[in-house]
Amino acid sequence: MFKKIRLGTSIAALFLFALPWLDIQCSEKSMATQTGFQMIYGGGSASDEMKALGDDTKTESQSKAPDSMGFSPLIGLALIAVVAAVVFSYLSLFRRSNSADRYSSILPAVALALILLQLMVGFPAKKKIVEAMSEGAAKSKASQSTADPFSGLGESMAAAMMMNIRVKTTPALYLELLALAIPTLLLANSFIDKHKKQSEQDASSNGG
Repeated sequence: MFKKIRLGTSIAALFLFALPWLDIQCSEKSMATQTGFQMIYGGGSASDEMKALGDDTKTESQSKAPDSMGFSPLIGLALIAVVAAVVFSYLSLFRRSNSADRYSSILPAVALALILLQLMVGFPAKKKIVEAMSEGAAKSKASQSTADPFSGLGESMAAAMMMNIRVKTTPALYLELLALAIPTLLLANSFIDKHKKQSEQDASSNGG
């Protein structure tokens, strides 16, 4: 029963990497999203509204840049752990391997810890976007004439946009955490059961 649960949750966790985990918004309007896979290499997908405004070509070219939104190595390690958990869960269920059973229990907990650590550190997407906008504002300022009364307009607009940028987590990320938390709780429960059995055996031996 537990082996089937571990296999099912590991497959679900792997599938959820393909769904958007982050929603990058400006003034409460979605600009782009990042899936779990895209967060690893800094990719992104333009929102439908951005494409409708004609910015899809620029956004796609930026999303293909390897460091456009910053690397997330912890998420990359978490993906490796989830893939390994799927493999070991399969071996544990269908080939009844004790070592595979052990790894299929531990790896989801490792992946969960890595994703939670990334949440604590923060995702690099917002930092990269703010840096890109700051560079654009600086170039605009340098190219404009100081005699022009509107020379600071571009810089002010960029600053206002930076203040309104929000990077929000999506339900898919929390479903990922849930999928990894279930086998982690099963692992913790097994440790508790072993500890109780060991305590009972020690008590009976001391009583005898």
